[in-house]
Amino acid sequence: MNPIHHSSDAYEREQKMKGTRILLADDDPPMLAATAKLLQSQFEVVGMVSDGSSLIEAAFRLQPDVIVTDISMPKMNGIEAARQIRRSLPGIKFIFLTMHAANGYRRRAQALAAGYVLKSSAREQLGQSIRAAMRSSVETPI
Repeated sequence: MNPIHHSSDAYEREQKMKGTRILLADDDPPMLAATAKLLQSQFEVVGMVSDGSSLIEAAFRLQPDVIVTDISMPKMNGIEAARQIRRSLPGIKFIFLTMHAANGYRRRAQALAAGYVLKSSAREQLGQSIRAAMRSSVETPI
């Protein structure tokens, strides 16, 4: 393969990832701000909400590519919000960003999620989880 062509392909993939639209949901304002700051250089953060009901409304209004959501939030938890969004917007990828390491939460979330990242590992794993979710959607035939 021509090395110039190969680097051009890598550049195009990187540019496409930067255009990935991310919606964030977390009821902890400092965590929400830190997550946005972590992701904004790599992706397009299109919105931030602090509860499950607002997440559903924002998902329909903003139509993001990926939703990064906490599990434990007021009004409706992230898993139930994801279920409701998935019914009407099946193309959205979900990444659960949570403090819950327990297998019960993980099993329930993974049925809906493209990724499950512990908040303590966000700096190292969140960006790569989003990129992996987007690669899987590009490579999966419809």
